[in-house]
Amino acid sequence: MNMQTKPHYLITKKFLPLAALLSASTGAFAQSAEAPTYYGEALDALSRNCAECHRPEGPNLGGVQAPFSVLNFDEAKIWSPLISLRLKDGSMPPWGAHQQHQGTFKNERYISDEDKQLLIDWVEAGSLEGDAEDQPSTHELVLSAPANEPTLAPDGSMWWMGVPDATVAFADPIQVCEEASDWQPTILMHRTGGDLSKHQWAQASEIRPGSSTMHHGTSNYLGVAVPGRGPQVYPDGWGFLLPADPFITLNMHYAKQSGTGTAVEDNTVGGFLFYEPGDVIDYVVQNTIPMNTDIVIPPGDPNYMATHEHTIEEDILLLALAPHSHYRGKAVKIDLELPGVDELETLLWVPDYDFNWQFHYEYHEPRLLPAGAKMHVTWWFDNSAENLANPDPTAEVRYGPRSSDEMMNARYYYTKAEPQGIVVGDPIPESLLAQARRTEQYYRRQQANWETENVSELCGPQVAP
Repeated sequence: MNMQTKPHYLITKKFLPLAALLSASTGAFAQSAEAPTYYGEALDALSRNCAECHRPEGPNLGGVQAPFSVLNFDEAKIWSPLISLRLKDGSMPPWGAHQQHQGTFKNERYISDEDKQLLIDWVEAGSLEGDAEDQPSTHELVLSAPANEPTLAPDGSMWWMGVPDATVAFADPIQVCEEASDWQPTILMHRTGGDLSKHQWAQASEIRPGSSTMHHGTSNYLGVAVPGRGPQVYPDGWGFLLPADPFITLNMHYAKQSGTGTAVEDNTVGGFLFYEPGDVIDYVVQNTIPMNTDIVIPPGDPNYMATHEHTIEEDILLLALAPHSHYRGKAVKIDLELPGVDELETLLWVPDYDFNWQFHYEYHEPRLLPAGAKMHVTWWFDNSAENLANPDPTAEVRYGPRSSDEMMNARYYYTKAEPQGIVVGDPIPESLLAQARRTEQYYRRQQANWETENVSELCGPQVAP
């Protein structure tokens, strides 16, 4: 259940050679007639806990894709020592949120103690096949992230949110040159399908990374693409306004080793799903990023702690939390202080943050946060040599955009608490259009002096600290 991801620095925190693991693939149950078998017991547990990603044509989640399918015995057996290792060290199934949150968020990935032990026992018994006729007639294939089967669009592309109503792409593939190691261009995207000439209310967006070098991709309209995260699909009645003929840009952060033979080509694309005329938008989605930009992490510090306090200015519905740091991020906690209440409530506790898995923690039911409530954000960072993902444990690390810098972000998604009752197809409220235009003009000004016809030539100086 290990996932392949993009190498820039060594970002896998726990690693053993597969050959070594294979040599230890038998255990106490190997000769037992009562040992679990693949078809008898293991396949059912693998289907419940692993097959949402580990299956044929598994999802590309922010550039991360499973290297094998657990629904095929031969593949599952070959990888079974690694399955056992990842179950024992807790890195699989990937989720991050503490067990205390079980039942709070959508798409959660908690494995039961029973299923965990069963799979470990199966591996230690020798990963026995059993009789194919013993397999259950149906398997509980959990597809929670993303929440649906991949959909094949008419042009042959695969989308996890469903076939998009409109698509955008770079005018030409982006050439990430040999000299680049930490390059962050903001690139104009052009319409490749659908109608963007009129105001649209969008319920979903998806960024499909087009290369193995993406550290992240962010867009005002398309959303965020980071390792481990799938499409952004909002609940019914929740959405965002895509103004007519939008100026869609995508900030790409390419991170790789520089040198001869390292150049790659990127073909990232994006897509939208729109509401239909007559649908009602009650909640217009916004997001903001509480952050502490004053962090200074000493060289070698294994447990640097930084805090930030963020005040809610008006009554809101909190939809989701999406914390973000880089390779030294160790743990994050977001606590809520309600007006007049002394005791803090923990909104999110991630005790083992992993850059490879940056989740969008969406509530089953959005939380009402009153004006005056405060978020208390605490991050811990490991800048020691014990952190195998650490690019340089001898460096003093500050907040910054490079992979070798750090971030202390706690992005959250929300709406005003009061339902808007906007009917799709009716005239757009001027206040919403004005807000959308301000955002659009901001990005236009950012790109005023940018040569859009020569995007392939933008690979140049690295990002300054």
